[in-house]
Amino acid sequence: MPMRISDNYLSKILVGDLNRSLGAMLNLQRQASTMQRVNSFADDPRAVGAIQRYNALISSNDQYLRNITRSSVIVDNTDTALQDMSALLAEVRELALRESSAVATTQTRATAMIQVDNLTGRLMDVLNTQVEGNYIFGGTRTDVPPFVRNGSTVSYQGNDELFSTATGPNSSQVLNIPGSEFLGSLSSLLPGTADLAPRLSGTTLLSDLNMGAGWTAGSFSIRDGNGDFFSVNVSAAVTVDDVITAINSATGGAVTASLNADSTGFEINGTGPLQIDDIDGRSTASSLGIQGASAASTLIGRDVRPAVSAATLLTDIAALDGNLPLGIIDVEVAGVVTSIDLSGATTLGDLQTTFSAAMPGYQLRLDSSGISVVSGSTETFIVRNNGLPNTATLLGIEGTGTPVRMFGVLEDLHAALAADDPDAIRGVLVEVDSLEQMIQAQLIKVGGRQQDMEWASGLLMQRDTQLRAKLSLEKDADVAKVSAELAAAEMSYQSSLLVTSKLFQSNLMMYL
Repeated sequence: MPMRISDNYLSKILVGDLNRSLGAMLNLQRQASTMQRVNSFADDPRAVGAIQRYNALISSNDQYLRNITRSSVIVDNTDTALQDMSALLAEVRELALRESSAVATTQTRATAMIQVDNLTGRLMDVLNTQVEGNYIFGGTRTDVPPFVRNGSTVSYQGNDELFSTATGPNSSQVLNIPGSEFLGSLSSLLPGTADLAPRLSGTTLLSDLNMGAGWTAGSFSIRDGNGDFFSVNVSAAVTVDDVITAINSATGGAVTASLNADSTGFEINGTGPLQIDDIDGRSTASSLGIQGASAASTLIGRDVRPAVSAATLLTDIAALDGNLPLGIIDVEVAGVVTSIDLSGATTLGDLQTTFSAAMPGYQLRLDSSGISVVSGSTETFIVRNNGLPNTATLLGIEGTGTPVRMFGVLEDLHAALAADDPDAIRGVLVEVDSLEQMIQAQLIKVGGRQQDMEWASGLLMQRDTQLRAKLSLEKDADVAKVSAELAAAEMSYQSSLLVTSKLFQSNLMMYL
């Protein structure tokens, strides 16, 4: 049957169409003016979550960059101060050589005493260096001058604590050198040089990885050369075996995990190329040492071994392979040699116990990846090999342990000059040599920190670029597409206006 459409209903339809066309055109105009595809939650609810996540990651990344920028000032000032100390020690050496020579006199030595006092004052100024009002050589006690004069001597009122800054989602960098490092008033030290970190095993706790820094629980993705994509959730993993099992199960055996040949990290095998990435901005794969790509069918993870501990088995240390049981080392103190038989040791804790029992007042200190020898006095000592195997060399403790007495050597030099004793003045040079070596070692350490921070800054800048690129994909508009769609929308709207105006004009004439 025929249907009658009223003018009122027709007008509602036309006005509704006009409003929809106008809304679409205004939305495109907003995109064109802001250059953003998403301007409100209603534009794309799915993309809003991704945009917020990328904004949060960019914000934290910016904070890490700010940390590095501010911390670089401390590290750079530390480097400058160490350079000044090195130059100052060169002046001490020159003065001692001059005043111990045949041309020196009682008068020149009296004048040199004033120079030593000046050098002590300059050294205090260097070691009391401030950055933004904080003393950089006071340990974590940065609010008071670390070095103060007490009569004719200098005392330290800081502490021996280290402070660090976060340089990434799962990394930090130590910034300071406590002033106690330069006093040597309590002990002598022989730093270890061997890498004694134990191999990984299936039972190694994930919390012990990365020299004790641990790992980040979560998920990561694996893509192989067949185009297959796997998501691996290791949130519940506790040991290395748990991670291996999770990867093998999640991929159905298409990609397999195991420990690498030297048991320092993981090895991932599958059809190449392989690509492993973290998911949701977490650093799970990175903390396990397997984030990255491999063009071949094997991806070798980086070193994620745990730190040494008293329970570390000697058989788990790669550096000792083929040299167990250990042999004998000799420790010489003041001309007295003590031979220490370490052949009965099975753990690093056994080494500590045996060493301390044979050398009261001395100990083997466990560092993150090795051991050092520390004495309870400032007396120099020597550690040597005794027969085969070369145990001291294998453990990285062959050498001479020396005290660090930055102000003590100046006090001794002042006393020797006052006593007009050329032999005592010349004897100071031995300790000056040790101090110069110590300063050079500290300069190398600080230089390494500068390189690490530059490297971290570069990685963060790359990450910032990647995050902003991903944010742009979610948020920014395609200019060419929006321009074309806007032109079409404007034409559609104008056409609708024209048609509507003519239609209502016709109806009005008919009405009249």
